[in-house]
Amino acid sequence: DFSLDCGRGVCHWAEDEGRTRVNDIIKITIMKKIRILAVLVIIVFIGDMVSDGASAFVDGWNEAGDSTEFKFSAIDVSVKPDETLVADSLFNTTIQQKVPYRITSLETEIDSTFWRTTFMVLIFPFALFSLYGFYCMMRVVISVSRGKVFTRENANRMRIFVYALILVGFCMEVEHYIQYRDAISQVQLSGYVTAPYTLHFSWFSYMILALFTEIFAVGVKMKEEQDLTI
Repeated sequence: DFSLDCGRGVCHWAEDEGRTRVNDIIKITIMKKIRILAVLVIIVFIGDMVSDGASAFVDGWNEAGDSTEFKFSAIDVSVKPDETLVADSLFNTTIQQKVPYRITSLETEIDSTFWRTTFMVLIFPFALFSLYGFYCMMRVVISVSRGKVFTRENANRMRIFVYALILVGFCMEVEHYIQYRDAISQVQLSGYVTAPYTLHFSWFSYMILALFTEIFAVGVKMKEEQDLTI
């Protein structure tokens, strides 16, 4: 009986040891994947910054050639035909005849009003807050690449990044709305009426991002409580 119990104990020990090794291998594999994704995020983020910076530099350089020219604000306006529209036509090369056409949107230029200019000045501090949010996001990526994932610091940084992103998105949405209202009051196109304003950003994606951020924060808190219990 003693030898049988010892044999069983050895078998259980071997099984536990095997499971522990398997779990360690799984954890190491997952961490490697997370680190690879973190490095890819850093590369893509730097690439976007360089690309956007180069594009802005080229645009600024081209516009600097004629600094005395008065520049208006470009905007896309959605339109729909009214009952007075006389449809124009264009030539279809496949059927070899003219066919009618209508437009649903156009790009034009408008003069910036006092309210839009004032609003752009007022939201400047939020732009600085968004920069801090992106800094927090980079800290999260660096922390994850070092193997530190479920930490309270990462949860707080993710919250700052996500809610800064939502706040800036809200400010930009309001700015787009003000600009669209200005366009409606300034633009007239015979045979067409301007369509109502539609949301510019995907707010459903923002809400999903905020939801998963809060889930991540709850998971971090549960992990801390579990560590304290152990």
